[in-house]
Amino acid sequence: MEETNAYIEEEPKLNGAAVETEFHTEPICVNIKDPDSSAAIECLSGGFANFGALGKEELMKYANDPFWKRLRLMLHILFWVGWNAMLVAAAIIIALAPRCPSRAKQKWYDRQVVYEILTESFQDTDPESQGVGKEGAGIGDIKGITARVNYFLELKSNVLYINSIYRSDDNDHMAVVDHKSIDSALGTMEDFDQLRKVTKKKQMRIIMDFIPNHTGKTSEWFKKSQRKEGKYTEYYVWAQCDTKSDIYPNNWMSLKGGRAWTYDDIREECYLHQLENDKPDLNLWNTNVRQELEDILRFWLNKGVDGFHILNPEYLYEDQNFGDEILMSGKEGNAYDDFKHNQTSHHSENLKLLSVWKSILDAYSTKPGREKVLVVTAKDDVNSTMKYFEAGATIVRVTPFSDTGFSLTERIEAKLSHMDIESNRFGWMYSNKDSSRLASLKPEQVKALMTLQATLPGVPFVYYGNEIGMTDHPSLPEPLKYRTPMQWNMNGTGFSKNTKWLAQNPNYVEINVEEENAVGNDFTILKVFRKLSFLTENESFQWGHMNLFREKDLLMFTRKTEGFPGYLVAMNLGSKREMESFHGDTGIPKNVKVVFHTHTDNNTVINLSDNSSVLEANHAIILEYE
Repeated sequence: MEETNAYIEEEPKLNGAAVETEFHTEPICVNIKDPDSSAAIECLSGGFANFGALGKEELMKYANDPFWKRLRLMLHILFWVGWNAMLVAAAIIIALAPRCPSRAKQKWYDRQVVYEILTESFQDTDPESQGVGKEGAGIGDIKGITARVNYFLELKSNVLYINSIYRSDDNDHMAVVDHKSIDSALGTMEDFDQLRKVTKKKQMRIIMDFIPNHTGKTSEWFKKSQRKEGKYTEYYVWAQCDTKSDIYPNNWMSLKGGRAWTYDDIREECYLHQLENDKPDLNLWNTNVRQELEDILRFWLNKGVDGFHILNPEYLYEDQNFGDEILMSGKEGNAYDDFKHNQTSHHSENLKLLSVWKSILDAYSTKPGREKVLVVTAKDDVNSTMKYFEAGATIVRVTPFSDTGFSLTERIEAKLSHMDIESNRFGWMYSNKDSSRLASLKPEQVKALMTLQATLPGVPFVYYGNEIGMTDHPSLPEPLKYRTPMQWNMNGTGFSKNTKWLAQNPNYVEINVEEENAVGNDFTILKVFRKLSFLTENESFQWGHMNLFREKDLLMFTRKTEGFPGYLVAMNLGSKREMESFHGDTGIPKNVKVVFHTHTDNNTVINLSDNSSVLEANHAIILEYE
């Protein structure tokens, strides 16, 4: 192999100047025959090491130079001054910058539209029957609710309140004989499980009726109580009586007329029924009865139900001593309303029992979003209504109409003024299966009253069909006139292709979902309902403060939360146009935007002067302001 000069002698220099070294002056690492040999590597390594030592020594001269020391100190000081200045600037920016408005921590039931369903009248999914008498044919069913899930979502209603579907003695599903099974005409438990599965996937909720005051007479509990079998002996309220001699335990009357006591031939005693005599009252003083009811709640909670509407909570307990009720002056004592019901209504134990049931629901409210609700319906009694809240009720349903006041506007103002509607969660309702529909009560004012229901603080409860303006049947008796089949199309076949369990209202040709959705009219009742549902998702409607105003027949209120646009809701509930200054009467800013009107498309920015604005009779408007 040829010889290789791997390292050539050269005088070390730094910055062009000669540097004294201890290196050999003769050529080194020459005549290396194999550049990969250990000798070559050792020679090269030593040379570079000496050169590195030389560089470090020379650099240290500069490191210790006073000029460079001062320069380094100044740069160090400048760095930390700059760093701290940036921190201070960032803190100032954060402190002075506009803060994002805070959002209220709401639970799922705070501002949802609740859609109330009478299952037998909503949607029948049975195919056209080839025979006569097929069970369920012509009757709405649970599958029908599942089939209409998208309709609820179009309404922005994510909560379904389903009236009683339990196996019962009566068509009303109130004389319950088994609280843990479903009326076969309405479907099966598998149908219910499928409904819950579908609604859960759509992030929807289900509230069901809970009927704790009574059962049907064919209930196994009642049959065993008739025969005085074991613990069932005292499951109901029994007392000695002699009806042939007109001797009763006391003067208690039934809400449905006549005596509240009926003689039973098997037990040879009278049983109490505050409603009809096919609904004997449970004895809630009995520990076993209360345990049975708690088990029923847990059964449905385990199936994924999100809450319960407690029916007739004011009648749960009665006086254990069976004392007479007070006959009012001038009354004969032959009717329920002739008495002050100090022994059978609003017993103090009722509220304690509601609290117990609420604690059971709370035990299932394990995470945010899984809260369970307890709902009750109250009459026009502020005192009892507030006590329900104190007992733990999540929502108390009421009508916005008070019994006091001359005009409708005065009646609503009286109701809203006397209830703390911002600190408590009210459920606003106009009708149900036992009361007249909104469009029959106030046909010209349906849109305006829908505006009221949607924009008040609280939870709107919408009885099926009210969103399209369904009315009471003109000839059916109460309460059937309030329960006619849902009007889906103008052919009358949308509800069922079978013979219907109850006659449809003849006006289904004009009033139906298909017609309300038709192109050409943007202000049908259904379209107005949808507009309100979308509008009230805004923050000020969700949790904003409310101020109420009234001027003649003009009812007005503002909804405003800090950091978000506010709204003025105004409705004319009189019979003639009203001319008022929205700015002067309410103090809202002059620059506003019309974001909703019940009858016209007027989505414009306007300036409110101190002069009057015009609102036609039965119209409602919503103005947005900053």
